[in-house]
Parts: sequence; C-alpha cells; structure tokens
Amino acid sequence: MTLSKQYGISSYLWLLYIFSLEVVSMKKHRFGKKGILITVIAAAAAAAVIVACVISSNAAKTKVGISCISLKKTALQDTVSVTGTIHSNSSSSVYTSLTLPVKEVSVSVGDTVKKGKVLAVLDTSSLEGDIKQQQAETQAADSSISRSVQKAKSDYETALSNYNNDSGPELSAAKSNLARAKAALEQEQKTYASLKAAAAAGKATKSSLETEAEKLSQAQQAYASAQQAASSTKSQAQQGVQASKDAYDDAMAKSNDKSGDSALQKLQDQMKQSVIKAPMDGTVTQCGVSVGDVPKAAMFRIENTSDLIVDAEVKEVDINRVKNGDKVTVTTDATGKEAVPGEVVRIAPAATGQGNAQQAAQGSDPTFTVKIHITGKNPKLKIGMKAKANIVLEEKQNVFVLPYDSIVQKSNGSNVIYVAEPYGALYKVAEVPVTMGLETDVSAEVSGAGLKDGTKVITETDGISPGQTVQLSPSPSSRGK
Repeated sequence: MTLSKQYGISSYLWLLYIFSLEVVSMKKHRFGKKGILITVIAAAAAAAVIVACVISSNAAKTKVGISCISLKKTALQDTVSVTGTIHSNSSSSVYTSLTLPVKEVSVSVGDTVKKGKVLAVLDTSSLEGDIKQQQAETQAADSSISRSVQKAKSDYETALSNYNNDSGPELSAAKSNLARAKAALEQEQKTYASLKAAAAAGKATKSSLETEAEKLSQAQQAYASAQQAASSTKSQAQQGVQASKDAYDDAMAKSNDKSGDSALQKLQDQMKQSVIKAPMDGTVTQCGVSVGDVPKAAMFRIENTSDLIVDAEVKEVDINRVKNGDKVTVTTDATGKEAVPGEVVRIAPAATGQGNAQQAAQGSDPTFTVKIHITGKNPKLKIGMKAKANIVLEEKQNVFVLPYDSIVQKSNGSNVIYVAEPYGALYKVAEVPVTMGLETDVSAEVSGAGLKDGTKVITETDGISPGQTVQLSPSPSSRGK
C-alpha cells in the first residue's frame, strides 16, 4: 500500500501537483528563470511540511503493540477443581482374635501377594496342649455317655416287657395273690350255696349257715383287696416303664450333646486360624507385627495399588452440578502435567458428617464427599498422595474459545469481538457480533457468521474502537485450550 493511502495524504499531494502546474504557467508570463526556481523550492518545502504534519498526526492515532490471538477450533471444558488423597478402592486389614505370640512373619511392606498367601504363623504350643486335653476329656465323656445309654435302653426294654407280660417280681406276686383270692372266693361261694340248700332241707343248722356266710364275706373282701393291689401294682409298673423311657431318652439326648466336640472343634479351628493368610490379591502396605509380638491391632494391610480412588470434598455451591459418570482428570506433584483420567462414581447424599457443626460454627460452607475412580494407569501414582482433580461438568468439542477480556458487551446487551483485518503493514479494527455458548471461569465458547480459523482477535479491548488502525505485537499467540 502507498504512503498516501497508509497515512491519508493523497489530497495534499494533489494540491501540490496543481500548484506546480501554476508555477510553470507563470514562467511563461510573469517570472524569469530565477524567480521560478525560488518559487518551486518554496512550494516543495511547504509540501514537505504538510506531509510531515499529516504523517505525525495519523501516526499518533495508531495503536501499537496490540495483543491478539488467532482463532482455532478446540475443546472447552467447564470444570470444578478439587483436592483429595489417593487410596485403594479395594483393601483389607488383617486381624487375628487369637492371643498367641507371632512365630514367623513371611512378608514385608511392598510385597505383592495372592489371596491365600501365608503372611504369618502364630506359636501354637499352648494351643496344642489344650487340644490334647480336650480330646481326652471328650473321649472319656463319650464312653460314659455310651454306657449310660446302653443301661437306660436295657432298663426300659425290661420294664416294658414286664409290663406287657405281667412279669417281674411285683406284677407276678400281685397276679398270684389275685388268682388265689379268686379261687378262695369261688370255693366259699360253692360251700355257702351247698350249705344254704342243706339248711333249707333241714339238714344244716342256721348257725353253720351264718358261719359260712361270714367266711364268704371275708373271701369277697380278700378278692377285692387282691384286685386293688394288682391294679395298683400294674399302675406302678406303667409308671416305671415311663420313668425308664424318660431315662433312656435323657441318655440319648446326652449322647447327642456335642458340646465337648464343639469345644474341641473350636480349638482345632483356632489351630487353623493360627496360620494368617492374605484375604485378597494386592500389595502389603502395612506390617504391624514382629516375631514374638502378641497382636493387638491390625497385623497387615493389603491394598490393590492398581485400583485407586480419590475422595475429594466439593463445595455446596458446586455439588448439584456434579453427577455420577462425570469425567475427571487427576494430577499430583509426582505426575506433574501428566493427567490421569478418572470418573465420578459416588456422591455423598449429605454434607461431610463431622464438618457440619464445625463448619457452621466457623461460618464456612458445607462440603460433600465425592468418590473419584481413577480409570487410567500411571505408575507414578501412589497411595496416600495428595491429588488435584478437575471434574468435567460440561464439555464442547470443535468450538471457538475466547477469554472474557476479548469479548465486549454493548449497551444493548449484545456481545461483539474486535478482529484485526490487514491494512497495509498495519491492521484495521473491525467489530464482529458473536453469540456466547458454554462459559467457564475464564473463557467462553463463541460463534458467529464472521468467525473462521485464523481470524485475529484483539485481546486487549480497552481504548480500541472499530475502524481504528493498530499495529499488532510481533508474535500473535495461537488460541489453545
């Protein structure tokens, strides 16, 4: 572009040209050569002064060193930054209920173990003695109970047989007495009947008949007593049968009582428990015992170091924007700028428990625990590290993104940006309307008909107005994330 266009001085040069033509015309009519030369020199000097003034005036209106960025479509994320501590998603502390000293420790912190791996062995010397004693007691008790059962069974069977067959001393005696009393009664009944007939025929005296009647009455009473005694003896025998059956049932119940066996089984179980094994695959991260110690707390801690999570606290103002499944990027001092992907897997339904009263007393906002599962792998991540996590609330791909400083809001509420359009060696400011989309704390998505890759957007809008000529910084930056 020419100097006249760049600085707006073409009209002045045109006037100077006309003035020169007039000087030549005067040469023919009024001045000599010397006068004409003087006049031309004066005109040239005046023109130079005019040009210098114009250049100086326009140069003063040009903004120099203006920063800008070149538009380039990229991704935009609205995130919430939180911090937390890395720990294992699956872990187990290994305890023992036995109060036995440690005989052997088979692992150290940092060892990788499989489920069932022996971690330690307890000293079972005293336990072995208890088992031998319990075995002897159980065997003796079993023998005694077995004898009791056999005797009770025999007594019951005998009592039942005697009852059913009216055998046995008591029942036999009662049966015999009843039979004799019956026979005696029958004999007296015959004698009385015969004597009564004789008395009626006058062949027996009245007194003899009365005497025989007395004997008959006595026989009847004896028979009744024998019947009552036999019935009582039978009833007693029945009670004896029931008693012997109860004794047999009790003996059988005792034979089924395995309390002695249970005590022995408990000791044998303790013997098995004396071998401490890993409950899961993982890495030994804590070892709290040495040989000779009697464990009182956790003996070992095993954690899966490849399945990690971060428990982070999210402020009340942000918690309703976070949801399960949100993507997360995790970094630590150890990983530096290497971000490891993760995912929100659980959001606490209530504010952090202990913090509620304390935070209320201090006037601080409640926080909610969010569990972040680290889905990526990075050997630099270690359990216990402090982590910074960026939870992605919303994400847009392939959009134009600008910092808020480069977006100008007009009095009518609309938004515009200032772009730098080539203007010779300089640039001229043009206003381009934009629509804002996704917004973050520092930048926003913009769209508009006048936007395209490579468009130079002015980032320092103070003192800039449309139509103004500007000189950009030597190395305009490219818009990144």
